[in-house]
Amino acid sequence: MKNASQIISTIQQKPQYKRILTYKCVDKLKSALLPTIQRNIKYGYIKNSILYFVIASSINKYDKDNIINTIKMILNSPMILESDKFLECTNTNIQDIKIYTDFKPRFKYTLYSTSSHIDKYGERSTGNFNINIKNEKLKEIMIKIQNIIKKNNNDA
Repeated sequence: MKNASQIISTIQQKPQYKRILTYKCVDKLKSALLPTIQRNIKYGYIKNSILYFVIASSINKYDKDNIINTIKMILNSPMILESDKFLECTNTNIQDIKIYTDFKPRFKYTLYSTSSHIDKYGERSTGNFNINIKNEKLKEIMIKIQNIIKKNNNDA
């Protein structure tokens, strides 16, 4: 019996699922960078044998060169590529690396919700209202809504 990781690794070797491997390769290359740079990378992709990284904040020339040199070192070193860490990148053909800056700020929202209280509101409408609509389809929909409101009022 195979587990999920064995099934996924078998499937991703097929040509029609090549995008899974390229996504994993980009993710592994991103994980090789410094954590401060990793946080600023919005996304990365490979197109026409060029690896593109889009960075959230503007960085200086030294950091861009550092990113490019680190990834080129990983891609050119056969010992690192053959290790288990970068196994996904062995079949990808990356000729060049380009880094772009996206100046739109990245907003992260963490929703705060408490489970200490759950709001329940009872139906206050009785469903007694007149429907003066000439369109028959719309009138049928409104009658269905009116019946639902009356039913909910009787259940409560």
